[in-house]
Amino acid sequence: MELFADGISLGRDNRQRNTATDFIIPANTKIIAVEAKNFHFRPGVLGSLSNGLVTDSGWKCSSRFDSGWNHRDFDDRNWPAAVVVARHGDGPEGYIAGIDPTAKWIWAIKQRHGSCYCRLNLQ
Repeated sequence: MELFADGISLGRDNRQRNTATDFIIPANTKIIAVEAKNFHFRPGVLGSLSNGLVTDSGWKCSSRFDSGWNHRDFDDRNWPAAVVVARHGDGPEGYIAGIDPTAKWIWAIKQRHGSCYCRLNLQ
């Protein structure tokens, strides 16, 4: 997984599905975007921000790569809402310390393996 703020990479996760990775989101960020890949496990992106925002169906996710998808000016009106694939705490990972218990595992519609691109507009 790689996290972006307004198109700028903030880094990659620790590749451990049961351990949270902390990122610092710059002030005035308008778009948070996540590129994730899944080839072996149940798919999903799970996260929460210190301001109370969590991964849920309010995000938009696509299995198709679109140039500029992680930038502020990208038009995501045709992107579907994220699919909630599980609640935080469900599955073999259990609850992950450091992630809000109300967060949901999200993914692109009807896709299990491969890449997923998710974004949340903070404006």
